[in-house]
Amino acid sequence: MGLSATRLTCFALLSAIEEDLRLRIEFAMYGVPAEQVLGAQRMKSALPRYMRDQGTTSTPSLSDLLPYVDFADSFQILNSVGDNLDERESTFIRENTPLLQKLVPVRNRVAHTRPLDFDDLPTVLDVVKHFSRSPEIDTPRCDQVLADLDRDPSFVLGLEIRFSDVPADSTKRHNLPIPDFDETGFIGRKSVVRSLIKTLRGPYPVISLVGDGGIGKTSLALKAAYEILDAPDNPFDAVVWTTARNALLTAGEIMRIQGAVKDSLGMLRLAAEELAGRSAAEDPMAEVLEYMHHFKVLLILDNLETVLDAKLREFLKELPNGSKVLITSRIGIGALENPIRVEPLEKGEAVNLLHSLAKIRNVKSLQGLSPTVVDNIIERTSAHPLYIKWFVSVVQSGRRPEDALNSGLLLDYCMSNVYNYISETGRLVLRSMQTLAGTHNQAELAYLNELDVKQLQAAILELITTNFVLMRTASAGNAVVTEYELSEFALSYLEKHHPVSEDEQRWLRERNASLFEYGEQITLKSKLDPYNANSLDIRGAKDFSVAAKLLEALSLIYRGELAIAIEIIRDAQELAPDYHECYRLEAMARTASHNLHGANSSFEKALELNSESSALHWFYAQFLIKDFGQPQAGLKYLQRAAGIDPSSSTIKIEITKTHQLLGNDELAREACLSLLNSPETALEIKSRVLEIYVKSAMSAAGKLYGIGDSAGCLEILEALKDVLESLQGVTADDLVRDRVNYARSLSRGIRLKTSDAYLKQAATLINVSLARWLGVASSEGNDRSYGTVKSIQVDRGFGFVKPADGGADVFFHATAFRPVEEFSQVRVGSELSYKKITAAGKARAVEVWLVER
Repeated sequence: MGLSATRLTCFALLSAIEEDLRLRIEFAMYGVPAEQVLGAQRMKSALPRYMRDQGTTSTPSLSDLLPYVDFADSFQILNSVGDNLDERESTFIRENTPLLQKLVPVRNRVAHTRPLDFDDLPTVLDVVKHFSRSPEIDTPRCDQVLADLDRDPSFVLGLEIRFSDVPADSTKRHNLPIPDFDETGFIGRKSVVRSLIKTLRGPYPVISLVGDGGIGKTSLALKAAYEILDAPDNPFDAVVWTTARNALLTAGEIMRIQGAVKDSLGMLRLAAEELAGRSAAEDPMAEVLEYMHHFKVLLILDNLETVLDAKLREFLKELPNGSKVLITSRIGIGALENPIRVEPLEKGEAVNLLHSLAKIRNVKSLQGLSPTVVDNIIERTSAHPLYIKWFVSVVQSGRRPEDALNSGLLLDYCMSNVYNYISETGRLVLRSMQTLAGTHNQAELAYLNELDVKQLQAAILELITTNFVLMRTASAGNAVVTEYELSEFALSYLEKHHPVSEDEQRWLRERNASLFEYGEQITLKSKLDPYNANSLDIRGAKDFSVAAKLLEALSLIYRGELAIAIEIIRDAQELAPDYHECYRLEAMARTASHNLHGANSSFEKALELNSESSALHWFYAQFLIKDFGQPQAGLKYLQRAAGIDPSSSTIKIEITKTHQLLGNDELAREACLSLLNSPETALEIKSRVLEIYVKSAMSAAGKLYGIGDSAGCLEILEALKDVLESLQGVTADDLVRDRVNYARSLSRGIRLKTSDAYLKQAATLINVSLARWLGVASSEGNDRSYGTVKSIQVDRGFGFVKPADGGADVFFHATAFRPVEEFSQVRVGSELSYKKITAAGKARAVEVWLVER
């Protein structure tokens, strides 16, 4: 690549101001020997340079040597001889020395063919104009060059960059080309360059810059390579550049490069020739590896996608320690590389590039555009550096801006080398993403294309490495959600060259519609009954496909086909690793297979992903209470669920039950009263709560009665009476009525046993009130008894119950239960309600109800 007009213009301006500064030194020190003006150290540097160029042994004059003095020394000398200048000129030079110092790094970049920075030309131009316009100093060469540039900017194209103080062979350890961003300087991406340099200095042997064609991979590689080359601690003995670029994008066409490298051996042959300084041997790969073994070499392989083959992968596997390979490619090469994805320019950077190109190329129609128009151009070019440069070139050639933006040439250039690498499965996924625009997760894509997890993930990896598909990640609660979408360039290219047939589009849309309809049904069921184990918490439409899989697994769990269910759940986890329901159902399957610790781990993983789901806290609490044997821990999760969903009666009821299970009868009753007294609690819910309240009250009252605490027992019975009398329209089932009858029995027992007149009266009043609530006369006896199972012979179908009010154990048989099936649920400690009869002198229970398992 030839030198850009920008670099040549910088050279012309820098040469002009240098010459003017030298003239001022000669004027100030006319007749003074060179040794006296320059000093010993500067003479030591300048004289060999002069001798190298002039080849003479005669003593040079001051004017002979000044061109060979370092640029920074020239204005330092001028400051040191200021006494020989006019006071105004001397003051001006001293005050403007900081401006001259700004030119030193720019001059170094121009002189050593290093990449220019974005503001190099403006910086030089501003300094030269400032000196030219100042009356304090005479600058004839600056005046002349500025006038020449104003009259004909192209005059610089005839110049050859040559600074006398810079040796012609100062760039020996590399063959890096002049970058194609030389025209504008390197714009933006400073953090990317820093990251790339850090990676090149790190442990990775192969680093790749991967991105769309024209996104700036080559420019980044060159920028980093030049900075490493100039670093004082450069870790490499040599930097070698080879390219497999096979086409150039011009304003009117894509031009194929004749003689371009066609395979990896061609690239390695070029590298071997650069390293050896001669034609490569028969085996260029072995020769390059030999050099990289003995020397630390940074080998840059540019545009690798055009020559990807097995030989190259073999070469990369054999890299010796210390040497590195930097690759630029539109396609990743897989496990061998440490990839750095190159994204489009930031908006501000893209705007700077557009403005700079329009100004440098003097494209009048692109200068002075409104911010809205500029923003539209940047959006239409996707902030791709090549697209922006090409757009300016097309407009510069006389075509309308809208024609440039609508042209397909750039798409062909950026994507044509890549599409052929994509497998048929990958193309299938592409067609589904073309048809159904937007982002998609893996579960959606697997469902739409009827692919299993492994097939889909292989296809997605392929599409990401070829830059057709972009991967987006975002936080969703505690989870990280990953989705995929076609890049804008890819979508435009596919629509132009590979449109989806109408039949396939119709099939995909119908399949997507059926999935959506099914998903809506799942969502509705979840909203109606979120605390049902068969309901799935749906976050949005993107969960529909994986939810369908999970429901299939749920059906298998209930049928006992656990191995198949877990396999389906694992697939769902791979497709949607951020979806907490995948891990809740895994916990269900593990519970069913008695792997309780595994189930606990699955619940914990689910909660890590979604700690704000009341249903998830509910299900975990149920597991801890009923399966894992940790009701106290379960209670905490129920309370957390209630905090998330404070309106849920289902959670509150379960909290009361758990308090009761833990023996916290008082807390259980308090929780029940909260629900019973709330006007927001539905009547059917109050009926369920009343059952829990009465059961808890009678459990506590029976214990107090058993230990002779009549006052404590009556206090609980009094509270029960008040609760029953306060409820309107609440239906009580037979078990509740049975327990209330039990309460009457306790009150009558206290009335008969106690000698305390107050307690007798209280017991009588409670009995009357409870009888009124039951709709019976207070004098009516209560023929039902209560007790807990003392022993049971399940296989023989009988057992013995210990009466709550004392007395001998009572025999019961399985056939006495109502319904008979309830016998199978009876355990030692279960609470029973029964009628006691005596036959042949022996007591036995009939009409037995299982009150509590």
